[in-house]
Amino acid sequence: MKQLHKKTETWWTRSCGGYDVLRQAIPIIISFGSISLMNFTDRMFLMWYDPDSMTASMQGMMLFWSAVAIPVAIATFVTTFVSQYYGSGNYRRIGAVVWQGIWFGFAVMPFLFLLEPYLIHLFALFGHDDNLVRLERIYFNYLLWGSAATISGEAAAAFFRGRGKMQIEMYNNLFCVVLNVFLDYCMIFGKCGFPAWGLAGAAIATMIAQWTRFIIYVILIFAVEMKEKRYNIWGGMKLDFKLIKRVLYYGTSSSSYTFLDTVTFTLFIMIIGGLGKLARDATTIAFTMNSLTFIPIGGIGIVVTSMVGNQLGNNRPDLARRATNTAFIIGCIYTGFFALLFIMIPDILLSLFAMFSEAEEFELIHSLTVILLRFIALFIFFDSCANIAMAALRGAGDTIFVMRVVFIVAPILPVFWFAGIHCFGLGVMWCWTVLTTEIFLYFVSFTLRFRSKKWESIRVIEKELQKKV
Repeated sequence: MKQLHKKTETWWTRSCGGYDVLRQAIPIIISFGSISLMNFTDRMFLMWYDPDSMTASMQGMMLFWSAVAIPVAIATFVTTFVSQYYGSGNYRRIGAVVWQGIWFGFAVMPFLFLLEPYLIHLFALFGHDDNLVRLERIYFNYLLWGSAATISGEAAAAFFRGRGKMQIEMYNNLFCVVLNVFLDYCMIFGKCGFPAWGLAGAAIATMIAQWTRFIIYVILIFAVEMKEKRYNIWGGMKLDFKLIKRVLYYGTSSSSYTFLDTVTFTLFIMIIGGLGKLARDATTIAFTMNSLTFIPIGGIGIVVTSMVGNQLGNNRPDLARRATNTAFIIGCIYTGFFALLFIMIPDILLSLFAMFSEAEEFELIHSLTVILLRFIALFIFFDSCANIAMAALRGAGDTIFVMRVVFIVAPILPVFWFAGIHCFGLGVMWCWTVLTTEIFLYFVSFTLRFRSKKWESIRVIEKELQKKV
């Protein structure tokens, strides 16, 4: 008599295992990786056009992200609501929460323009030379015109992310990245009938791509509703102040990490900008290389948030934990590969930046950048694990803990930077050492919190809508 063997589950085949996580993560990695490639291409074009424009684009972009960090993080947190509503079967609440996030993005934009005169003074305050300040202001001002699309686009994307439909985001981002790169080439160098706008052209191209991305999402949301008729997209368009209040409560504490991390990172870039042209150009190139790993890891984090939210909505914390552990393994493999590239073949990676640059000038930048890439190799491992652990906490709604950690760690960094530079005469290496230490502290804090399992009992959706055990 034949003995029947039950098919055993493996790390790859089990629910929330390797296949499940990668099935959702690969489209997001491709999607976010394409954004990394866009940023890389954008800065490479600007390096060919004018090295100061390349540096100004990064500094201007960082100030822009500091300005929109809180609203973008709040809009992104809509993903947690969508995933928990979806996992618990409360489909009709999804349309309402998505629209609250979209209206929030449009409401924020006028306030950003009111803050603009104060924000742009930061460039001069950190000792940037007059030409660099002029370029930074140009780039920042154009980006503000796309701020509503940037914020609301995250809320619209949450409709697909929270339901695990990551392919939609992949196709939309790929299209907009191709559009952005094409417009960059045309508007920076004056091709295909466009004038040569240089840095301004790069900013305008980014703004157009952001609005295109948002509009495509909205069209697709209505298309899904026409087909499935269960997400209350039309009825959910009206303002729901109770729901907005709930989103702001959890989203604001969640945004503390994004905001303070972005602010401290922007301070870092500003401080480096005041250390001279060599330090700021090498740092800009090093972080451009880092973007090849960081943005895709951010994409894996979105998958973790979605899967954790779905499983907690369905009262399966064991599967939420498993999905996160699987993502840890994938993240370590991914960042480990790039860390080896940064250490083993930096010359090949930097060769693209050397094109159309003066050999003697770039040789100095090259030598410093090679050293900074070794910092990046360590940085990306800690950053990957910290972001995945934090993504799991966000998927549950454990945002108060995240906020407490950030408010303890983040304010210390500028003190060490300024003390090292102005009291002890330390320079760029000191700044990078302090920054890497910050990421290590986040890695330890968020990973230990995840291991404690205290987040497993937290939910963000209304108590009466939570699925009973």
